[in-house]
Amino acid sequence: MILLSLAFLFLGCQDNYLTKVYNEDLVNKPITCMKLKLSPYSKEAYKSINSLYKFSEKCDNTLKISYNSNIACNSEFNTNKSFDSYINIELLNNDKLVYSVYKDFKDSNISIEIKKGYDKLCKKIKI
Repeated sequence: MILLSLAFLFLGCQDNYLTKVYNEDLVNKPITCMKLKLSPYSKEAYKSINSLYKFSEKCDNTLKISYNSNIACNSEFNTNKSFDSYINIELLNNDKLVYSVYKDFKDSNISIEIKKGYDKLCKKIKI
């Protein structure tokens, strides 16, 4: 029980990337194309991610990026309430989750965090 509590304490809201593999077979296959879902849409975020990859609407793979700022992390296990934003990047194949990258952060430019998260994804996925 103590170990579980400690895990939640450190996972509540933290300043490093959490990654998770949902489909090991697809993670190991090269990605030849992706379409983009960006939520919420902003010109700054769109320009940032489009500078990294040429997206195509005619594709089975989707890179889904969601983010929010000016929020409070209210996890009961969180002792550091200073984070005010998050980014979640998910790779989906035919709408099924393959891999995800998540980070809580404070006072950072969303374009920078998109690039960092995409780089983290590219270390695991062959894009």
